[in-house]
Amino acid sequence: MPELDRYLDQITRETISTGIKYIVLRLRRTRTPDMVAIEHLERFIRDANKRGVTVLLAGVHPELATILHNVRFYEWLPADCIYPEKEDIYSATLEAVRHAYSLLNRRDDVKEEKAAYYLV
Repeated sequence: MPELDRYLDQITRETISTGIKYIVLRLRRTRTPDMVAIEHLERFIRDANKRGVTVLLAGVHPELATILHNVRFYEWLPADCIYPEKEDIYSATLEAVRHAYSLLNRRDDVKEEKAAYYLV
């Protein structure tokens, strides 16, 4: 878990220091995380949301989608924040990035576009 926490902490610091409002986490290689990893992910997303940062999960495998459903992510994380894995590599990630840009372009207070990409 220290490695996951290090990545999530780095992302948190960068969003705070730069004002980034949309994060796309590519989870294509995440199959069946344990409950500790799910708890860390949930805490990260909830904390980001409190700071006005939207987290989009891209490349979510059916197994991970089932876990997220079982732990009731659907009760607080909107469905349009989860992008299931597709046959074409990066296609779910590209959909999530396009969605983030469409959300960014709808904001009235945007002065300049900022983007950061992380593969987790």
